[in-house]
Amino acid sequence: MQDIRCGQCNKLLAKGEALNLAIKCPRCGAMNHVRAASPSPEAREAHQGISREHPI
Repeated sequence: MQDIRCGQCNKLLAKGEALNLAIKCPRCGAMNHVRAASPSPEAREAHQGISREHPI
């Protein structure tokens, strides 16, 4: 799990992983945009509803 912090005031905004997130800081009002550089194959499969345990 990773901390997502405001780029302006460093306030903790969220914990977890994000593929694409826009969040406004409640402390300073700055808009923060977080995007994954390269999502893992597992994350892509989960997003698309693909399961490795139960092949089709």
